[in-house]
Amino acid sequence: MRGARRPAVRQAGTDLVTVDRMSQTPSSSRPVVMFDVLGTLVDQAGSLRRRITEVTGVDGAVAAGLADRWLGQVGEQEEAVAAGRRPFAPSDELDRAALDELVREGLLPPEAVAGLADASRWQWPWPDALAGLDLLAAECTVVAVSNASRRDLTGLSTRAGLRWHQTVSAQDVGTYKPARAVYERALACAPSGAPTPYLVAAHAWDLRAAAAAGMRTAYVPRPGGDEPRADDAFDLYATDLTDLHAQLVGA
Repeated sequence: MRGARRPAVRQAGTDLVTVDRMSQTPSSSRPVVMFDVLGTLVDQAGSLRRRITEVTGVDGAVAAGLADRWLGQVGEQEEAVAAGRRPFAPSDELDRAALDELVREGLLPPEAVAGLADASRWQWPWPDALAGLDLLAAECTVVAVSNASRRDLTGLSTRAGLRWHQTVSAQDVGTYKPARAVYERALACAPSGAPTPYLVAAHAWDLRAAAAAGMRTAYVPRPGGDEPRADDAFDLYATDLTDLHAQLVGA
């Protein structure tokens, strides 16, 4: 990861123990910040549109329509898993199934599937994401909580440079957000004695489910995200990750 100031991490059961090398501050006294990844830390839709253009040569509205159809199919399958209507499959398998469906519908040429199958591992971070995560990781325990598979999260961490101390994938519990089990697994990863974790997301539906599971919530707006309703009352509203850092640990 980037930066000179890095945490040492060791795993003890389900408890994450983090010590900052500079301050030697135990993780139990640090804020715990848990991030949705797809759409919140990375531009999921824009990255898929870009990858579709690179692989197929189509662009503009055509590429946008294909990306929307792709994400829509994956979202429908995730909802079916969360509702117990279909067996669990990790997100990379759902991606492949959605691409195969686009081929059957005549929207993609068959030869494009191989080039697009790993597109979820090549997503571009939002402009504030890398610097914001570096700021937060220096003074907070940072956890990714994502519907992305373990394989996709590894690819995102490696290729996009996203910095976190721990990951919780939907694959770990065999269901998808907003199922309560995902948030409960995330809460179980918080250091013993630490403050109640925040979930940070650009999707109001995600934050509502996190709050129902006992987490604190922080909304960060992103293009294409799910905006809060008038009756939502999240704990923090931040303009970006730098603002979030200022609100959590001070300017």
